[in-house]
Amino acid sequence: MTDNRYGLPENIALVDDYHLGRPQVVGTYVLLGENPVIVDPGPASVLPNLETGLRQVGLEFSDLHGIVLSHIHLDHAGATGSLVRYFPHLKVYVHHRGAPHLIAPDKLLRSATRIYGGQMDYLWGEFLPVPVDAVVTLGGGETIRVAGRTLRVFDAPGHASHHLIYLDEATGAAWVGDTTGLRMPGYTYVRPATPPPDIDLEAWRRTLDMLLALNPRMLLLTHFGPVHDPERHIAEMWEHMMHWAETVRASLERGDDETTAAAQLAALADAEMGAEANEDVRLRYAQAGAVEMSWHGLARYWRKKMET
Repeated sequence: MTDNRYGLPENIALVDDYHLGRPQVVGTYVLLGENPVIVDPGPASVLPNLETGLRQVGLEFSDLHGIVLSHIHLDHAGATGSLVRYFPHLKVYVHHRGAPHLIAPDKLLRSATRIYGGQMDYLWGEFLPVPVDAVVTLGGGETIRVAGRTLRVFDAPGHASHHLIYLDEATGAAWVGDTTGLRMPGYTYVRPATPPPDIDLEAWRRTLDMLLALNPRMLLLTHFGPVHDPERHIAEMWEHMMHWAETVRASLERGDDETTAAAQLAALADAEMGAEANEDVRLRYAQAGAVEMSWHGLARYWRKKMET
């Protein structure tokens, strides 16, 4: 379930986690070589697929030395506790704001259950706590040495207050999580991902400016794969983000009911994709970043702004 067609730097692999059986929705990066680590293991529901993908590059879970997390949303970090339970030698690199929710995930799971209800197990599988002694907290400004590489760590709020970006200066590759949105391989369309609870557009713009100033040669997206035109990609994502944000703000001002308003945003997202997307790729974009969730995230952002 790895594929070298993506043009990744040497000793970096991408495992397709086949979330819910669909390809190119959730991916896990593997940093090979000395003391290998993975970036964003995905939810626990994909662990069998992740295991298969690791074996295709000659690794077992027991060979890994660490898990590097962009942020703690379930589609990125849900499998972390399960892996550490069975392989307690693993070190988990995570933002200091997200670490408490890995160690004691009750609040995170209650919040997610309000959103996903009875589909929690189907979508994500179990979310087990991570022992505190396995956690390495980061806040930006650090460098970490993993898999024989030195990664610079950057605080990257916007999509989430506990988001990090990791830059490998030797290759120019930046692991960006959801900071630069969603984009399927072979397509130019970039979709924002703005789920609740802590979307912050002002912070997000600052994060993107910081990322552009780093001049990365490649963006490594969890959804899905490497991006080789960072400036164009980021510009398009932000253009769509601003259009989405204005659409949601206007719907709130009109007093539209949530179902109608979310449908309007979904229609906008569908129109943005244009003729290049077939039904399969539309389903992959929808699975990687549900527009309804993005509507709720932006609505929460505007409601907080209106209260101040």
